[in-house]
Amino acid sequence: MTPIAIGLIAGLISGSFGVGGGIIIVPGLVLLLKFSQRLSHGTSLFAILPIAASGVIGFALHGSINLSYALLLGIGSMAGAILGTKLLAVFDNTWLSRVFSALLLVTAVRLFIDVPTTSTTTELTPTTASILVAVGVLVGTLAGLLGVGGGIVLVPVLVIFFGAAAPVAKGTALLVTVIAGATGSWRNYRTGNVDIPVAIKVGLAGVPTAFVGAQLAILMSARVSMILFAILLVLIAIQLLRNSMTEQ
Repeated sequence: MTPIAIGLIAGLISGSFGVGGGIIIVPGLVLLLKFSQRLSHGTSLFAILPIAASGVIGFALHGSINLSYALLLGIGSMAGAILGTKLLAVFDNTWLSRVFSALLLVTAVRLFIDVPTTSTTTELTPTTASILVAVGVLVGTLAGLLGVGGGIVLVPVLVIFFGAAAPVAKGTALLVTVIAGATGSWRNYRTGNVDIPVAIKVGLAGVPTAFVGAQLAILMSARVSMILFAILLVLIAIQLLRNSMTEQ
């Protein structure tokens, strides 16, 4: 399967289910293109940039981004992305595969948890600003280490603890993903841990299908789509674990 095909599938699933394309790109690179786990994480982080940027534009057109939150989270995410890419260079491929598989399983569980909606934004104080920066560090670390966007963590945090409406939380999370992804990708480029030609093909291929997926999401049964996607994530996690064991 070519990088373009992986990007098309990642974009479609990302748009359909509202998750970062990295959780599909990384397994695709490892299982289909035979990338090492480490190289797949670095390449995925670069590849999700155009997909996330496309989403940011869409949310921005509807005013669904909290720029103040994004700035504070972005500052933290840059520091976290640097830390995450440093950790990526330290841990071996087997450990990385197991951690990524755990992320897939957590994401599968997360799909069945309803996040309450609200539109009362928490007042920005020095305390909340500090917390946002700290959350940004966590999100950036996940991005730099695992090659994924931090939406799986950031969206529920913004909705539950900061009173952001769900669309604003998603739009803000995507903007933070771009900031963290750009920082982490710069670091990965300097350490040679990114296949830029493959990343560009995957990322650009995912942009149009992410839009198509978003339209399909409106037509699909939410319950059925979540069940099917959760099953897919569990199967991918199992295959990644099996693949890491055979390489030991």
